[in-house]
Amino acid sequence: MNIAAAQTGRVAVSPYARRLARERSLPLEALRGSGPGGRILAADVQAFVPVAPPVVSPDVATLAAPSPAVSRIAAFATSVAFGALQGLLAALGSSGHVFALDDVLLRAAGRAFAEMPDTTKVGTSSVALELAGRQTVFAMDPEMPLASLRAMRLAALADNRDETETTPAALSLRLLPASDIRPVMTPLLPGRSMRLTVSLDTPGDRAECLLTVDAASVDEAAAAGWLATLKSAIEQPLRLFV
Repeated sequence: MNIAAAQTGRVAVSPYARRLARERSLPLEALRGSGPGGRILAADVQAFVPVAPPVVSPDVATLAAPSPAVSRIAAFATSVAFGALQGLLAALGSSGHVFALDDVLLRAAGRAFAEMPDTTKVGTSSVALELAGRQTVFAMDPEMPLASLRAMRLAALADNRDETETTPAALSLRLLPASDIRPVMTPLLPGRSMRLTVSLDTPGDRAECLLTVDAASVDEAAAAGWLATLKSAIEQPLRLFV
């Protein structure tokens, strides 16, 4: 204890020691004087060794840090035969009734939601069609004729409508070009609890369908049933056109 400080209320320190302490940014209260009456001398400043903070090992720091939230993502895949659908589309096209795969996939997704109403907890069965850098959302009405759905899709393409952030949808749908390479996992898009990626093979008569879901919002068993319903609708496509 600095005796002079206790008696006068001020720290007793030599002028040179005070200057050294100021240059080294040392508080005088942290120093212990060795001079008469506890006076702080230059040697006391020079001999001062600051106390190092305790070192925490990386393992201890890791244990102390809170664990990040873990996302619950589930994925389901199935192979779907497109032969019957492609034949039906060709026959309709030759008679002047042209439909694209996007039209049929939108209708099949809507039919799957109609038959599996408990699939999603988000309160909507709308489907967002993924286009080049944007999304267009369609409200799925199982009673809507496929020709009307096609007209809506073409109108959305014509006006470049982008509803990526403005309109909620349970599912985002992406049709990939025909290729022998297909994804085995795709991330969910913001604001969508389900994502369906359809990868056609090179001949175009079969597709791999990958369904990614947020398991916190979508029951996994219901999601698997939804994908099975979609597969059945595509492989028996006549009911999608009535």
